[in-house]
Amino acid sequence: MSILVVGAGAVGGYIAAHLARAGEAVAVLEPWAPNRDAIRAHGLAVEEPSGDFRIDLPMIESPADVAAMAPSLVILCTKLADSPAMVAALAGQHAAPYLVTLNALADLDLAARIGADRVIGCIVTGLFANLVAPGRLQRHRRRGDGGPASFRLGEVSGPATPRIQAMVTRLAQVDTAEAVDDLPGARWTKLVFNAMTSPLCALRRTNLHALFTEAPMRAEMQAVALEVVAVADAAGITLDAICGIPGAAWMAAARGDAAAASAVDAGLLAYGKKVDPAATSGMAQDLARGRRTEVTLINGAVVEQAHRHGLAAPVNQGVIERLEALSTLTG
Repeated sequence: MSILVVGAGAVGGYIAAHLARAGEAVAVLEPWAPNRDAIRAHGLAVEEPSGDFRIDLPMIESPADVAAMAPSLVILCTKLADSPAMVAALAGQHAAPYLVTLNALADLDLAARIGADRVIGCIVTGLFANLVAPGRLQRHRRRGDGGPASFRLGEVSGPATPRIQAMVTRLAQVDTAEAVDDLPGARWTKLVFNAMTSPLCALRRTNLHALFTEAPMRAEMQAVALEVVAVADAAGITLDAICGIPGAAWMAAARGDAAAASAVDAGLLAYGKKVDPAATSGMAQDLARGRRTEVTLINGAVVEQAHRHGLAAPVNQGVIERLEALSTLTG
């Protein structure tokens, strides 16, 4: 199987590097020229607790070059906002199945556009990797450390199939991977985590460890999260554990159970004590680099889904407005 990884940022670069190191036939389409040029010139440097390495990766210049490669699989790791245009550009060159690693509800949305048979959902959780410079990645979590699986794969509807199991085996060469039988539930579970952590790291200009361990920020984070949980509840979604806290406890807290809310707070604190102080969020990195963040696509998805179910999401809407205003000032 020839694999095309689209986007060589923290997630795509890490996946491509380890797949290539394991002997897979991998090429990379990287839209960001500085990163593309650095990888082409010097390879991709990966720095992580499991051991640093540098690896050469074949680079594809543009979607127009993909037809000649004819990959058997496209792993989509672009910025969320860039994915519709990228998929449209690739569609004119070659039709291959997609493994979608993006946040929000991207895999479910893409399946609605091109068909569920061409989409595999991949939820990336707890990777804690950053693109710290063009051609240079850092990861703060050790591979196979016994924590939650880094990659959770499933069909956009229905239980895992043999192709999911095969993909689990392939991504296990990168880090721990598992199949899920309820991808929408797993996707909403990840959406809760993303919505409560990524924008607040950016707004507070802090790291994930502080976000979880300092009480005022943790309270703000919980308010964002419980609003997302309430929307998921209205949509009939069953949540998995989030930060080691059972989904049922989150649901109860969102419905106003004070004891459950206290348990969630204690669980968030316990989780945060184990987070590397060097770990931050993608939105914080984007803001620091003067780029537009994905807050309108991640927290915005919550607001949109809330309206569909007759709910309001003022906390998430407020986060969007504050971060958009800050992005305008720093951009």
